[in-house]
Amino acid sequence: VVYQRVSAFRRPLFQKEEKMERLKNFVCRDGFAEVNTNAGRIRGFMENDVYTFLGIPYGKAKRFKKAEPVSPWKGTLTATTYGYTCPNMDDNFLPDEIMGMPRLWHSSEDCLNLNIWTTSLDKEAQKPVMVFLHGGGYFSGSAIHLTCYEGKEQALLGDVVSVTVNHRLNVLGFLDLSQYGDDFRESGNVGILDLVEALKWVQENIASFGGNPDNVTIYGHSGGGGKVTTLMQMPCADGLYHKAIIMSGITRMEGPVDGLPMRITRETAQKNARILVNAAGDTDKLQSMPVNELMALVPHTFKDYFFWSPVPGAGDYPGDPGQAGIREETGNIPVMIGNALCEFSGPADSQDKSQVTEGEVVKKLSEKYGLKGPALYDIYKKTYPNLKPYYALTLIPMAFRQDVNLFSEKRADLSGAPVYEYLLTYESAYNGGTISWHGVELPFVFHNAEDKGCVFNGEQTWITQEEIFNAWIHFAKYGNPNHDLLPKWDPFTREHRACMVFGAPSACRVNHDEELLSIINELKG
Repeated sequence: VVYQRVSAFRRPLFQKEEKMERLKNFVCRDGFAEVNTNAGRIRGFMENDVYTFLGIPYGKAKRFKKAEPVSPWKGTLTATTYGYTCPNMDDNFLPDEIMGMPRLWHSSEDCLNLNIWTTSLDKEAQKPVMVFLHGGGYFSGSAIHLTCYEGKEQALLGDVVSVTVNHRLNVLGFLDLSQYGDDFRESGNVGILDLVEALKWVQENIASFGGNPDNVTIYGHSGGGGKVTTLMQMPCADGLYHKAIIMSGITRMEGPVDGLPMRITRETAQKNARILVNAAGDTDKLQSMPVNELMALVPHTFKDYFFWSPVPGAGDYPGDPGQAGIREETGNIPVMIGNALCEFSGPADSQDKSQVTEGEVVKKLSEKYGLKGPALYDIYKKTYPNLKPYYALTLIPMAFRQDVNLFSEKRADLSGAPVYEYLLTYESAYNGGTISWHGVELPFVFHNAEDKGCVFNGEQTWITQEEIFNAWIHFAKYGNPNHDLLPKWDPFTREHRACMVFGAPSACRVNHDEELLSIINELKG
């Protein structure tokens, strides 16, 4: 009955009458939706009972230097359009645009800005605050890169203050020039220090937007999840947030560092900096050249592609949890962490997955893995009995899952705040059937799945959206993701390795995929 009510509520959004009613509630004029911040007064607009403020400047910075608080302005600043995004090294990082629905925007080094959605401007409202850190590694993306990154439904249906943030990326945010003088001491991590400055702005100003500065959740997907773990490693960010959600943002907890996405040693970072400085001529030229020339210099200089990453030892950052261990000082921070079943290894073909038989799947697995192929399939069916046979072909390399477990173990060992683990096994009807891919949960988290056809799968779309959306909202409010539309979700411990498996149906399972991960490790060699 609940699910029928929910789906009935969502579907009228497609009707003309409903859309017109929402537009009647649009207000944008002088004297309305105006707020005082510590730098000056700003004006936004209202739509569908949600106050919206876009492109609010939270800091300023010279190239390769740590950000400072934004300078005060006179009069009222109009905050009705998105601010500049950081220039990207690669604006086409999504392999399939229909699955992510990306958009481009005007870019500039002057990109330290944030967006806010809220239903109240009362300082006494004290709503939970959710600060989203966008994906794209540390080299690409923006707070508006995906169309689902808008927080108006979060604010309206979740009763939270939703915030998204732009900051410096790639060479602008993570070039370690510290060997060239103390002026560049923090240059290898100024992109993350931008986020620290944004969180300071939130602490000082969010009450004016109805938010509670003592209840701030940082959360992010992919590179954004990596940014969450990076902030948790930095003492200068302590006290600026109170809960953390890491979505597909853990890449490696063990093994080598260099050459892996989102991890680098300081030695390699400084070697790369020397190469780039030599290519430019000197640090002065690197600082003064037009930004488009700087962005072009990087691929021209480095023939082999590498990932930009926060640099250990730069700007209060000791290294990620796999390098430096988890800081005990963060033991009081509740954490939710998880990933999608297939991430980057989902099906690329458009055949109807329901028509692929077990025999066909076992044959293909046997051709690839010999005698272990049938064993892999048997373990897969035991682990995920409700999934179609076809998806056994997409499991390897099982990106993120094992490192999520390792991170959860280390968090649980702190014996402090709980850690909640999840795994997405949601299947979309896209391309004849597509199992959970990298980023599939984002429209559900922001509660705008009805606008994203690639995630649609009939009634299950609305069931999954309500399960995920309310879990994220409840965690932000209470540090616990449990709610009435989900089975009971236990915290993860080494003895009780609980994981909420979002699927059809969702269930909290204990140590459910240990055997599957073991055989996958064997097959990966």
